[in-house]
Amino acid sequence: AVVSTQSTGELKQQLPNENFFDVISYVRSKGAATLKNNSDALQGKIKALIRQVGGLDGQGKENHGLVIEMAFVQTVALINKYVTAWKKNLPKDKYQPLLQSTIDTTLKLLLVDTLTIPDISAKHSTCLSNNFNLLLDQLSKVRSDDLVEDSESWIRFKLVIGVLDDGLVKIVENWENGTLSKYFRSSEIQHLVKALFQNTDKNAALRRRITGDIL
Repeated sequence: AVVSTQSTGELKQQLPNENFFDVISYVRSKGAATLKNNSDALQGKIKALIRQVGGLDGQGKENHGLVIEMAFVQTVALINKYVTAWKKNLPKDKYQPLLQSTIDTTLKLLLVDTLTIPDISAKHSTCLSNNFNLLLDQLSKVRSDDLVEDSESWIRFKLVIGVLDDGLVKIVENWENGTLSKYFRSSEIQHLVKALFQNTDKNAALRRRITGDIL
């Protein structure tokens, strides 16, 4: 829950000796600081959970898919715990931005890792796609009716799942029709494609069509 660890006596000692409105302003500022610390603590725990996976590169790592899955399950459970407390203690317009920020932080961490993996086998690509879809499904339940619109991080993450699942021709088509180029730099998609597909002359020619940044 969003609760200050200060005792009533400690808080009274810090209250300004001014009028009622000064006291209200002070209490609000303390509440905002406590809320920010609460949110920062959650995001720090999420980062630690994801980092414990040791990166999303599965090369030479036994049972890495299971490790990723367990980290995602723990991440969603942690977010659920905090969101339940926020909903009990905060109005909707206060906890919604915290929920959005928390989900975005999680997805951005995973996007950075995914877009820098040097080599992704077909088996590991399927593993990542399955786990990413599982994560989005669980986060969708956490969001429920609180977040109606998808954030940019959410859209980018869904598009990366598509790249993991699609063939190279489809990926190039999605780049050229703006589906991917609206949200990614060409270097990001080129790197992911290079990690996913063999470096044949045909694939290299297709990869060269991924160019011309909109961002």
